[in-house]
Amino acid sequence: MMNFQYDIAFSFTKEDEGVATQINDLLQDRYQTFLYSSAQEKLAGTDGEETFNTVFKEQARLVAVLLRPEWGNTSWTRIEQIAIKNRAYDEGYDFATFVVTVPRTPIPDWLPRTRIWYDLPRFGIDGAAAVLAARVQERGGVSVEETLAARTARLERAQNLSQEREAFAGSEAGVRASHAAHQRLVADIKASSDMLRTVGCRIQDVRYDSTTMVVGSSVVLTVRYECKYANSLKDAALTARFYDGVPRLPGLMVSQDPRTLDSWKFAFQLVGPGRSAWVGPDGKEHAEEALAELLLKHFLDLQQERALDRRR
Repeated sequence: MMNFQYDIAFSFTKEDEGVATQINDLLQDRYQTFLYSSAQEKLAGTDGEETFNTVFKEQARLVAVLLRPEWGNTSWTRIEQIAIKNRAYDEGYDFATFVVTVPRTPIPDWLPRTRIWYDLPRFGIDGAAAVLAARVQERGGVSVEETLAARTARLERAQNLSQEREAFAGSEAGVRASHAAHQRLVADIKASSDMLRTVGCRIQDVRYDSTTMVVGSSVVLTVRYECKYANSLKDAALTARFYDGVPRLPGLMVSQDPRTLDSWKFAFQLVGPGRSAWVGPDGKEHAEEALAELLLKHFLDLQQERALDRRR
């Protein structure tokens, strides 16, 4: 392996800067990383296009692409994409790892179908950092022992993020963002109504209760968000429950209480710089744009399981 100036160089759009910063924060004390937002002083006075082209084509041992639909269509990521493609022409794509940050992001048709993609919404920030660290070592990189100064700086960054999370949780802005995320979830569920209808399911709003309900032949999903305060997310929770029948809710006539098959609860939190998400009781993050698909897939899985049970 040749000597590289950087172990990892991140390529990302502005929408993923917070994600890139968090992953970089878990790696930069062990490896030499290139993150444009933290390298502006070094790049000042240089030709940006030439600098970026050199970093991604020659100087980085590993290139980490945070992939979303906008990547490759902005001025800087277009330059980085060209550098990556030119390098791959000589080396293949072993030097590049693609981290998909948004569900259903189309994979560029110029990439080999054999590439393995890392799914960030599914496996999280810590998992992405571990994968990139392993890839660096596979390509001959060696981690260095963290210095006292580096560890102190890392602790300071963690403390700053903790303070930002507390401020977000106790703010009107945080509450507004949580309601917007809930509205998006409901909209995403309803956007699947035509698809669900093909398997005999329907979606309805429950009057007087702010509950969205998905009704299947043997499973019912209810989604409800409660936030008591206008300036605090204290005790706020999104609850998704899966029943074997229609539950007792305001305005619904139900002869008997159904059995609860599953119950999931999520809190809305700031999970990184400029990045919020739904967080489950296990601490796993669920991106706003990914939660509807998670809930509906589980709903359909339960429906299928119950259909198989009836046939046995």
